[in-house]
Amino acid sequence: MGDGGRKAFTLPQFEPDNAVTVEEEYLNTETKGFARRRLLLMYWLWGVVVLLVAGNAVAESGVPYTVALRGVTDEDLQKTLEAVSITVARKEEPPATLFLLRRRAADDVEALREVLRSQGYYAAEIRLEMNEETTPVSVVFEIQTGRRYLLKSVEIESIEGSSLPDVKMPSSSALGLAVGEPSDASRIVNAQDLLVRDVRRQGYPFARVADRRVIVDHSQEGVFVTYTLDAGPPGRFGDTTFKGLESVEEEFVRRKLPWRTGERFNADLFAEARKRYTDTRLFSLILIKEGEALDEEGRLPITVELTERKHRSIRAGVSYKTDEGAGVAASWENRNLFHEGERFKTALTLSELVIALDNTFQKVDFFRPDQVLNANLRVARENTDAFTSNNVESSLIVQRDLRPGMKVGLGPGLRLSEVDPKAPDSDRETFALVSLPGQFDWDFSDNLLDPTRGGRLRLQAAPYYDLLGSDVSFFKSYGSYSHYLTLLEHPFLVFAGRAAVGSMSGVDTNSIPADIRFYAGGGGSIRGYAYQSVSPLLDGDPVGGRSLLEFSAEFRLKITQTIGLVAFLDGGSAFDSVYPDFDTSLRWGTGGGVRYFTPIGPLRVDVGVPLDRREGLDDAFQVYISLGQAF
Repeated sequence: MGDGGRKAFTLPQFEPDNAVTVEEEYLNTETKGFARRRLLLMYWLWGVVVLLVAGNAVAESGVPYTVALRGVTDEDLQKTLEAVSITVARKEEPPATLFLLRRRAADDVEALREVLRSQGYYAAEIRLEMNEETTPVSVVFEIQTGRRYLLKSVEIESIEGSSLPDVKMPSSSALGLAVGEPSDASRIVNAQDLLVRDVRRQGYPFARVADRRVIVDHSQEGVFVTYTLDAGPPGRFGDTTFKGLESVEEEFVRRKLPWRTGERFNADLFAEARKRYTDTRLFSLILIKEGEALDEEGRLPITVELTERKHRSIRAGVSYKTDEGAGVAASWENRNLFHEGERFKTALTLSELVIALDNTFQKVDFFRPDQVLNANLRVARENTDAFTSNNVESSLIVQRDLRPGMKVGLGPGLRLSEVDPKAPDSDRETFALVSLPGQFDWDFSDNLLDPTRGGRLRLQAAPYYDLLGSDVSFFKSYGSYSHYLTLLEHPFLVFAGRAAVGSMSGVDTNSIPADIRFYAGGGGSIRGYAYQSVSPLLDGDPVGGRSLLEFSAEFRLKITQTIGLVAFLDGGSAFDSVYPDFDTSLRWGTGGGVRYFTPIGPLRVDVGVPLDRREGLDDAFQVYISLGQAF
């Protein structure tokens, strides 16, 4: 016992009591059966009373205490130790007695020691000190971590009676175990899985780690790890059987397989197969099962079980923007039109500015597995402050996957339009523009509607030529890039930035149809300014331009799982020149918004304020309500 009431203790040991109990003597009488039942009933009633009284006493009082973990300088390690400590976690639930408090704290010592060992602190010492004469009782864990042991070696040996497979064994660093770095138990365990995965990837379907030895050498302050590998026999892919198909053709799903019968086994291809089937949006459940043994030819049969989801869906949505008014959108989609994953979608959009019917047909695996044919037909009437346009537009684009998330596309297009510019001295014109649009898309963000990491790049370019004898021909190009960066995890804060630039060359602005020119301003452009209003103007009306420049920045703060706040700054303009004119002042808007996160994406409500408000042209603010982030 030390000063100030501090005590070091061990848990008391209880020896069995050999005395004959009152109950045993009583049960030896002639009325043994009746007496036993009566005595047990008395004990049961007495136990209930004791438990009720004790429970009430614990609820009202208990033994309050303070707890501290001292001696750890690493903040992350300190948090981990506190997280596993029952004494810390149940501080607001004090035990009924000092004995129970001692047991609680003593149990923590071994738990804390295990955590320290898992982090490489094999020489750590923990001393438990309690001051029972204070109120509340003081509980202190004095921790001396000592030096962190380093990983000295990582060895892979074969199981007795076999040899290592004829494949390249992964290095220790490839397994996440760098020799000379601090030892970490979780990485040692994970390395075992990585080793098996690597060997299975190289053609050994039944590879397993038969034993894992971890030797701690205190004299060297080091850890030596040895994995005993049982690779099993090499194998190749056998026949693949499909189960569960109803309306989807088997030949279609078979073409999606990333392996062929007879090829060397590679377990990593199972993940690729699941991704391919998931991307079709035809299946709700995908299970890939390996056979239990190789056949006589050394091949492993594979079974793919698929559960089809509903292939048809109807969607509807509404939006409201003070500059564009209310809008309604509805769509119908069939994702398995001809039983091989063909998609057809028709969507109707109704708003004060646009009435449009969009039809899209998509043929996957178009002549090759990584190629898609997109056929589009759009019929629309647009009535904005800049123009009125009745138009029909179609295109036939062949799109190819270059790598995950990266696509390139090219194909012919035709646009028939009757355009009435609203600028003074402008006449209604009719165009029949043929084009050859090309596009490049690279999406490496982590979410379609609410990205928090990565980025998106889009490049578009197309030459246009008018077939109606006006000799109008021009070249239009556009590019945009968005990037997303998580700044904080707690609270969850994301920075999102976007830049876009566009240009049209070949003719002057007036020769380009008004419904194809560049415009800026509005909810998808520069918030705070009315739709199309940040563009070249004539008598206060937008006439559009031949170039475009836009910037946007947002800070997105997620307060709860369903509520978030956003602060944004948008800027840019459309210009009459072929390239953005930096001598012309850009318009800037700022504001904030609220996000309500739903299973299909965030519901967005933004209020934008123009920083360069033009008298008689710009309102004091604009409101935007829609689904999905602004970009």
